[in-house]
Amino acid sequence: MKKKKKLKQGIAVPLWLKQSLRLIEGISPEMGMRVAAHIFSKPLKFKLPEKERKALAHCHQAWVAVPEINETIKCFEWKNNGEKVLLAHGWSGRGTQLYAIAESLHKKGYHVISFDAPAHGKSTGKITNMLQWGAAIKALNNHYEKFDVYIGHSLGSMAILKYCEQPSNAKKIITIGSGDLMRTIFDNFIMSVGLKPKTSERMKIYFQDKYNIKINEYDASYVVRQQQAPTLIIHDEDDHDIDVSCAKNIHKQHPNATLMITKGLGHRRILRDEKVIHKIISFIQAS
Repeated sequence: MKKKKKLKQGIAVPLWLKQSLRLIEGISPEMGMRVAAHIFSKPLKFKLPEKERKALAHCHQAWVAVPEINETIKCFEWKNNGEKVLLAHGWSGRGTQLYAIAESLHKKGYHVISFDAPAHGKSTGKITNMLQWGAAIKALNNHYEKFDVYIGHSLGSMAILKYCEQPSNAKKIITIGSGDLMRTIFDNFIMSVGLKPKTSERMKIYFQDKYNIKINEYDASYVVRQQQAPTLIIHDEDDHDIDVSCAKNIHKQHPNATLMITKGLGHRRILRDEKVIHKIISFIQAS
């Protein structure tokens, strides 16, 4: 009997980084928090897998300015005559990660646009946050003259839900492996780098003051409470990056949502699963 293959998800924090942060925090808690906040805001970049590289041959590439944050984002467009669909990847991801969804939708006649978020992939910027993602989605709506369907993965889902909190043109929304509570994201990051829980509290206050926001107003389960666009919430039981309880809580708070729980796909393989993609297409096509 074959052993069940363990899903490898998440990004391991290097030991040297943990040790350095602990040392800085021990000398100055304020400095430790600020260094942690910078690392928290800086996505990692990875080599483009061969499957994603091949997908580039089937799409049009372009640059779109985001004047609100003075950055430029790289876009990938599968042109067609049907409804327009926007795809948003997750933290430390890239637009081509959703190529399987993009190509499947394109075959069904949809006009699909994906993009590298600020400070991700080929887009400009070194640090970013959900406010910048919102500015990017707004700029894309202006450039491509509005989208009918929004599909997000991980943090991209949260950014889309926040953007659609305001009256929007969204006919359908699909989230895949979405996070939920911002405080949990902060707490998990601080725990992963081995810092004290108090540092997480300091960092929340720091971001709230810096951007003049209330971080709980970016919680996915908070922003969906008044949304009416039919929404499909997809999450895997074996997601080791973001717990499936996030999807269940978002679904509980959403007045017009459908929940799909999968098993054995983790946080990223779910983006290429045929059954998941079939469900996405049938959900969009349903009247």
